Amino acid sequence: MTDKLKIIVAGASGRLGKCLIRLIAASDDCELLAGLVSENSPSLGKDLGELAGLPAMNVLASYNTDGTAADVMIDFSQSAGFDELVDFCVMSETALVSGTTGLVQAQYDRLAHASKFIPVMWTSNFSINVQVLKNMLQIIKQFNPDADFSIKETHHIHKKDAPSGTAISLAQAVDSSGKMQKFSESQFQLGDVKIEAVRKGEIPGIHEVTCELNSETITLEHSAHDPDVFAQGALQAALWIKGKSKGFYDLNHVIMG
Repeated sequence: MTDKLKIIVAGASGRLGKCLIRLIAASDDCELLAGLVSENSPSLGKDLGELAGLPAMNVLASYNTDGTAADVMIDFSQSAGFDELVDFCVMSETALVSGTTGLVQAQYDRLAHASKFIPVMWTSNFSINVQVLKNMLQIIKQFNPDADFSIKETHHIHKKDAPSGTAISLAQAVDSSGKMQKFSESQFQLGDVKIEAVRKGEIPGIHEVTCELNSETITLEHSAHDPDVFAQGALQAALWIKGKSKGFYDLNHVIMG
């Protein structure tokens, strides 16, 4: 019998954290060891099951790991405490699967350094089909180097970072060396790719990519109907990364099996 995957969820009180708790509770292959929240969170000390709308799990929301030994940390927290989480994973030899966005370059560098010691997977969007979309954009760009690309991303009003990490990664699929420019709170440009960020309602996430050519237009759109899709992808990645050697991985590794 295979041992259950032992998981710590960082950002347990957020939308995706609660989704993960429900998915882990329903899985025969996973065990939730701890759920992390910020030190001043109103969820601190609450039962994680009740926090996620489930029966009590006898695991309380905490702001530190208290030395908990896990196979993997799944992180959907905020950038403020990101460095501490990465350092904990390295010191405890815990694999890290992270979807935290709004990071600065020093934090990306920290992730890269951590991958020299532990298996690390970071992506701005854990939908497997968003990774497929990135791959498609690379192919379109390869065959249409002079095309004009633009991205419109729409998210719920609670999302703090703009443009979304997914929009940035989609733009990077088109222009891997492009630098980000900000023209207003909603208008950006990465390299030659224009990005519009819209915040309204409770929309989990819509990303529309337009490729303009002289004689045709290509439009690709990914619309998330429920945030569960991101939690499902992250849990799938966590199950995949168990037992992997140190290194930096992405969802293409999960797709390839």
